[in-house]
Amino acid sequence: MTNKVRVGQTYIYSPNMLDKIDARTNLQDGETVRVIQPFGCPRNGTMGHTFVQRMDGTWGGLVHCNSLHTKAEYIEYLRARIAVMDAERKDSTRESNRGQAPEFVPVSAQRNI
Repeated sequence: MTNKVRVGQTYIYSPNMLDKIDARTNLQDGETVRVIQPFGCPRNGTMGHTFVQRMDGTWGGLVHCNSLHTKAEYIEYLRARIAVMDAERKDSTRESNRGQAPEFVPVSAQRNI
């Protein structure tokens, strides 16, 4: 299923697997683009692709509709990605501490006097 995009709207480009493997553009992940409809070209959404331009008006290329996200969708995606990275970081520190002797704490420091 592809996202429906509208001509003239701005979106944030985050390439899906198709755009990563067979890129028809040199856009960077997170770049803001505007959907355009060049004269004589197939309508946007045909075969799940659309034409975009950069915000400075230069040609962006042909991208998959699923690579275009609204600002709210992109923020939600980034928050989920950060949560996964935090969980991985906690797991990796837990794995690196496994098998090590516990930190030595003197008995005098353990007593609350």
